[in-house]
Amino acid sequence: MELRQIRSFLSIAETLHFGRTAELIHLSQPALSLQIRALEEEVGVRLFDRNRRKTALTAAGSAFRDDAAAALSQLDQAIRRARLAANGRLGLLRIGFISTAGSEIVPNIVAQFRELNPDVEFSLRAIPTADQVQMLETGSLDIGFLRLPIGEHSAFDVVIVHREPFVLVVPASHKLAKRKRVRLSEVSGQDFVMYERTYAPGFHDLIFGMLRDARIVPSVSQTAAEISTLISLVDAHMGIAILPASAVKHSVASVIACDIVDQIPMSEIGIVVSKRVRAAVVNNFRSFALEKLGRARNSLYANRG
Repeated sequence: MELRQIRSFLSIAETLHFGRTAELIHLSQPALSLQIRALEEEVGVRLFDRNRRKTALTAAGSAFRDDAAAALSQLDQAIRRARLAANGRLGLLRIGFISTAGSEIVPNIVAQFRELNPDVEFSLRAIPTADQVQMLETGSLDIGFLRLPIGEHSAFDVVIVHREPFVLVVPASHKLAKRKRVRLSEVSGQDFVMYERTYAPGFHDLIFGMLRDARIVPSVSQTAAEISTLISLVDAHMGIAILPASAVKHSVASVIACDIVDQIPMSEIGIVVSKRVRAAVVNNFRSFALEKLGRARNSLYANRG
């Protein structure tokens, strides 16, 4: 039994006219008749009653039409989905992100991608950087938006998608709170609250490196796994902190972000995927995200210029 025979049968079942169907499907009438005869032999029953005046479905033909139409519809759907999957427009994307990416990057990119690719499903989870790295290595995560640096990982493709300055975060009542710009040497001897190294070793070490270059050995009064918690600790006068500027932007805590005069690195977020064989949907989303975020960065820099 061939698909073309079923499609021809369904067309005749709709028109109830062999000649008209032959014209519609661009086939000679004798060839069409041969297709239907072969189909009837395969099924083992007559599907049409036909004479010179009219063509009608038999009872068997009516029953076969309903199920054949449903089966063909399912097959067409299967073909469509296979093509979507091959083009990276169908599948499940497991995406991890840090808190900054969760507010600044991921929601907009996912919404824009989903609008163009409604058959793609998403599993979105806020996951610390170190856990994202491990999950990417084991294959339990497809894409990570995580805080850089993450060290040498030859099995990963890493692209920076977000850069912003670090700021010094102090309580609103702090002696430096009225200053827009400060030097790190001015906070020597003060207590700090720090991001827990376990969750983002590279990020933690980057901040320690800034303080070391400023000849400061920080007294760390408390560590935390979330930047929002660190801001709350600063608000509670547990210490001061060095954090990405965007972390403070939407905070309602009574804290002040001061620009740092020292020459220090930027805070960076990367999109990370494994270099091993990836599903087409992963490559499609990654390319889309890099294009959109690249345009956003170019627009931002153009406005600044």
